[in-house]
Amino acid sequence: MEVFVTAPRLRREPQVFPDGSAVRDVLTRFVQLQGVCSEDFYVIRNGRVEDVEDPVQHGAVYNLQPRLCGGKGGFGSMLRALGAQIEKTTNREACRDLSGRRLRDVNHEKEMADWLKKQAEREAEKEQRRLERLKRKLSEPKHQFTDPEYQQQCHDLFERLEDSVLKGEGAGSGCSPRVRHQRNVLLPCVEPMFPKRLTTGVDELLSSEDDDEESSSSCGAVTMTTHRKQTEPEQSSRSRSDPHRSDVSSNVYLNDS
Repeated sequence: MEVFVTAPRLRREPQVFPDGSAVRDVLTRFVQLQGVCSEDFYVIRNGRVEDVEDPVQHGAVYNLQPRLCGGKGGFGSMLRALGAQIEKTTNREACRDLSGRRLRDVNHEKEMADWLKKQAEREAEKEQRRLERLKRKLSEPKHQFTDPEYQQQCHDLFERLEDSVLKGEGAGSGCSPRVRHQRNVLLPCVEPMFPKRLTTGVDELLSSEDDDEESSSSCGAVTMTTHRKQTEPEQSSRSRSDPHRSDVSSNVYLNDS
């Protein structure tokens, strides 16, 4: 019978085996050609490992695969432990539903619909809070200021203040007439002197000097008149007691003028 044998170092060529041959015969021929150990290979047919005692099928394809050295194992348990440490998310908003829409948009629409349904309730609650706040403002205050000690202190303070004002008025009304007369005396009105103009003309200098003399004489006359008015009451009182002295004082004033 004729079969096809494939191997890593062997081309795919038909091999002829006598009837009644087993898979062991196929493996033995390959080992003899390659010079390797039969324990290092296993035979596969149609994706399944063939037993060495199974009979050879006519026209079948046998694939000889080398065996690999295995490790100590334990890698699966390591993967399981690592997977348990990875945080599992519950956020599925980026996923899509059967219609192709993202779950984020679908959830947002649901929340918006619920918010619109409760809009009337929120407005009613807001109006109720406003009415309650207005009622609290319009209601009478609950504070009661009934402190007798504080009220007595205020009353005493008011009485002391009133007494002080009355005493001050009495002291002001009892002052001497001379002091009141001195307070009521007005200062003499003196005409303001205009500043001199800075010029180089001789005529202007002379006119300014004349003006200064006139202003000084007028000021002296005003001062003399004021002084005379102030001293007239005193002289009149003195003349009553001493008439000769009053004549002398009048002569002095006449000479001064």
